[in-house]
Amino acid sequence: MASVLITERQRVPRPWSLKKMVSKNLGLLFVAPALVLFFIFVLYPIFYVFRASLLDWNGVSQGIYIGLKNYITLFTEDRAFKLSLRNSLYWIFLTIFPQMFLGFILAYILNSRIIGRNILRAIFYMPAIISPVVIGIVWQRIFNPFGGLISDIGRTTGMNFLIQPYLADPKLSIFSCISVNVWRWTGFSMLMYLAGLQGLQKEVMDAAAVDGVNLWQRIRYIIWPMLRNAHLTLILLGVIGTLKEFALVFMLTRGGPNHASEMLPTYIFLKAFPLQSMGYASAISVVLLLLALGLTLFLVVVLSARFLFYE
Repeated sequence: MASVLITERQRVPRPWSLKKMVSKNLGLLFVAPALVLFFIFVLYPIFYVFRASLLDWNGVSQGIYIGLKNYITLFTEDRAFKLSLRNSLYWIFLTIFPQMFLGFILAYILNSRIIGRNILRAIFYMPAIISPVVIGIVWQRIFNPFGGLISDIGRTTGMNFLIQPYLADPKLSIFSCISVNVWRWTGFSMLMYLAGLQGLQKEVMDAAAVDGVNLWQRIRYIIWPMLRNAHLTLILLGVIGTLKEFALVFMLTRGGPNHASEMLPTYIFLKAFPLQSMGYASAISVVLLLLALGLTLFLVVVLSARFLFYE
């Protein structure tokens, strides 16, 4: 009889306890501030921009709902948008891989015991921490065909092909911006590869030296594959940086001439503020967001599977 009573008492649900609930959801309480900030500063702006992309809106007066008309115009009639997509492809392939190649060469050289290597590392890395506004102003002077550094070198040495309107020529402007970006971020790539080289196992290098492996074979078959984490990181950061590149291009060319060096962020700024077409700019922003998500997922899923798990 006593055992039956004890069993019945155990089945009686205990009253609600705030302390018990808090103890069970303690992790959620710690995450809650970050979730609140995420909803306020990430999710809400995304929904707001998507809603604005369906409007004919100048950013001040009441918007008029036009459905998908902004997107239809964007993909069928907008030449500047197509140029910005083309320039983004140029930017991805002509900045990421040259930066990786030059950065690896510098890292390999500066990883050896040479005099002043710490000072050289700081000098090569310095452009990465300088403001892009300052870099844009300086390189405007360098590219200037009337008194700029490159044109002066061309006149002094007789190499007249160096005297070019680098930022004013539609055929040269985007590549001039790309060259500045490569100069700016090569030091960062060097730092990433330097960290990777210093983390390589010394036993592997010693075994390769004992086996008589030459320098080229050592780099191609041993060092380069072992730096796959650095490769993936640089590619991912490079793609993200391409899709949000604004300050450098805006300071150098403002997307001109005639949209020849236009990037998606500069085109969004042009449509939203000088031209006061906020709804159209929101549509471009949504496309940019989808591109960023798609490329990031591709890099994380496909390239990580190849680089990180390839044996």
